Amino acid sequence: MIRNYFKIALRNILHSKLYTFINVLGLAIGISTCTLIALYVVDELSYDLHHQGADRIYRIASEVKGETWVAAAAPVAAGLKKDFPEVEQTTRLLRMPGVDKFLLKNKETQKQFYEVNGFYVDSTFFQLFSYDFKVGDKSTALNQPNSLIISEQMASKLFGSADPIGQVIQVTLPFGATDYTVTGVLANSGRKSHIPAHLFLSMNNDDVGQWVKSQTNWAANTVFHTYLKLREGSSPEPLEAKLEPFLNRNGGDDYKAAGYSRRLFLQPLRSIYLHSNFGFEIAPNGNSKYLYILGSIAAFLLLIACVNFMNLSTARSGKRTKEVGIRKAIGALKGTLVGQFLGESVLLSFLALLLAVFFIQVLVPVFNQLTGKSLSFFEHPPVVFGVVVMAMVTGLLAGIYPAFYLSSFTPIASLKGKLKTSVSEVLIRKGLVVFQFTISIVLILGAILIDQQMKYLSTQNLGFNKNQKLVIPLQSTEAFANYDVLKTELTKNAQVIASTKGATYPGIENVISMLFYKENTSLQENLEISMAYVDTDYIKTLGIQLIEGRGFSTAFTADSTALVLNEAAVNKLGYSQANAVGKRIYFEFQGQQKTMQIIGVVKNYHFEGLQHEIKPLALSVLPLFSSTNNYAILDIKSANYERILTHIEGVWKKINPGSPFEYSFLDKDFQKNYEKEERTAQLIRYFALMAIFIACLGLFGLATFTAEQRTKEIGIRKVLGSSTFGIAQLLSFDFLKLVLLAILIASPLAGWIMHKWLSAFAYKTTISWSVFALAGMSAVLIALATVSFQAIRAALMNPVKSLKTE
Repeated sequence: MIRNYFKIALRNILHSKLYTFINVLGLAIGISTCTLIALYVVDELSYDLHHQGADRIYRIASEVKGETWVAAAAPVAAGLKKDFPEVEQTTRLLRMPGVDKFLLKNKETQKQFYEVNGFYVDSTFFQLFSYDFKVGDKSTALNQPNSLIISEQMASKLFGSADPIGQVIQVTLPFGATDYTVTGVLANSGRKSHIPAHLFLSMNNDDVGQWVKSQTNWAANTVFHTYLKLREGSSPEPLEAKLEPFLNRNGGDDYKAAGYSRRLFLQPLRSIYLHSNFGFEIAPNGNSKYLYILGSIAAFLLLIACVNFMNLSTARSGKRTKEVGIRKAIGALKGTLVGQFLGESVLLSFLALLLAVFFIQVLVPVFNQLTGKSLSFFEHPPVVFGVVVMAMVTGLLAGIYPAFYLSSFTPIASLKGKLKTSVSEVLIRKGLVVFQFTISIVLILGAILIDQQMKYLSTQNLGFNKNQKLVIPLQSTEAFANYDVLKTELTKNAQVIASTKGATYPGIENVISMLFYKENTSLQENLEISMAYVDTDYIKTLGIQLIEGRGFSTAFTADSTALVLNEAAVNKLGYSQANAVGKRIYFEFQGQQKTMQIIGVVKNYHFEGLQHEIKPLALSVLPLFSSTNNYAILDIKSANYERILTHIEGVWKKINPGSPFEYSFLDKDFQKNYEKEERTAQLIRYFALMAIFIACLGLFGLATFTAEQRTKEIGIRKVLGSSTFGIAQLLSFDFLKLVLLAILIASPLAGWIMHKWLSAFAYKTTISWSVFALAGMSAVLIALATVSFQAIRAALMNPVKSLKTE
């Protein structure tokens, strides 16, 4: 019997090649795109799930003056372990402010390179975090001073096939070089964490170790990412309630002296990657908002494909009434017919599944390039299982209605072939078409608006000149010390217009801020202002507009205690631009009051991405920390970038022979602030095209089916004198009405969604009516092009052939 079902199903599939092609292709595209998004979502949700006891691990975060900060002062970790028996263990991770790269050198071979993802950690780090070690003992790897753990890739890069354990790596920072001994190698497990490290250095070392030990102030240098693990059975809520008295008891005097207060709270480890985008994150995290967007797109794409599949299956089922009648007349049971229809539908859905798997395998490398991931379909068995179940359920749902509907008629009624389509059937079918195009139009609108926002971000006046600015890291001791010589040599070339250096530059994270208070006010009335440590040529080189006073100059020795403020800082301090120059403001540093004088005011410029409002900012040439001024910024004007870069590299190697030459362009670095948005825009653009394509496949199939159903009506109209154009217009307009209804529904829905998305940006484009008009016209033209072919074909049919059976 099963063999007979299969033969009948195969015959029907071959008999209706066009509908089979449309059904299988549409469902395959829906399944494959949904699966790609599912792989992405599953990967994003997998961060930090692998750590043993992850549900008991928390990070200490804090709130100061309305801003959330995800690091704590050095003594907090030990204090938590000491004061609370429910805390099983604590550990710290130090991300040094102003140090973005570590220069690593194999002392034996002299091979060297920069590494970005490196962090200092306590010896207890691996008691909280589960990492697989290829070589070494994680329980003792960080016990010895100047010990270091590297990733498998780094071990291969530095030592090749040699055993890395016991090897010495020289780690160079702007303030010195230290020898570390490799005590462990991390295996390439593929597990994801919000700590993307290739390098862990013992905090007990000869470079920052002494500084770490000296950090006993609870209100200063809150740069230690502090984690705790609760004992089994302990709850975080009671501990969180005790954090305020804990901080007051241990650090109350320090905070009183500093003139501000801090509120501590716990962040569950598993929620950090998707739900924490605050100040001083270890690395850029994901965003749950984008997962909801992509997850919704996946669900709707699959729904569109399934609606197509079911719509065409049920529409075509009416063509088989006589077949059902004959089978019933010769003794076929209702259950047999139901099984046959369901089997055919499931077979079609599994053909779509096979094609979808082919599409997935072809598209995964492209999708990985778009998303920056390394996804693989067959490495996620739950996703594979879900796709198979999805195909089976779709096939069953598509086959249930025709199976039970057609098998319910008597043989006589079926053989007459005059089964009438009910009004409710027609309305449901039309409603499903409206649903498909509503989702497609929402995606089209979303893609247009996101593109418009991306264009707005890239063309917005930033308040400084980002073009043709070459950024060179000064991360080694040698390069840091030799900057002035480098500047002198480079500016001899007419194509190097100017050179400056700074601890930061627009577009990268600026983590330094100070609490200032004005004359005739107290420390408790302090105001937080971001700090950028620069040299005297910074304002001129970046083209920042000076609106009051003057910039820094080597001619004024007092400029070492001078500040240049932006408009936002002047406003926050309560000054006017005209009277700010000459004012003195104060801050506390290492228990002493420091005085700074305002010498100039610059126009507000965007030193962060346009997701953020422009914050109060102070520029200073006083390097309070020895690790500052880590970047050289060159203003170059050249028609031949390759030649000038070769020249700059040659000068660099001559002056800094022991430091690798690396560079980037400031405009590209600034644009990296929008990487997530740009990737989302690309994905939505492609998925919008997929949605439209699937919807048009369904529309084409239904248009073909409708034309077949109305063959005799068309013949009569032609005999009575209707023109070909009039008949084509009649057939097309029925579908265009549905598309217009979809536009009316989709426009306010898309407007609301995009308003919510744009709310994440401090500076954003306006949503104009022209965007909706463009999307609506696009949908109408696409739909018209889809149905017109079948409409014109039906209208051109010879009326004699249409009416010959009457």
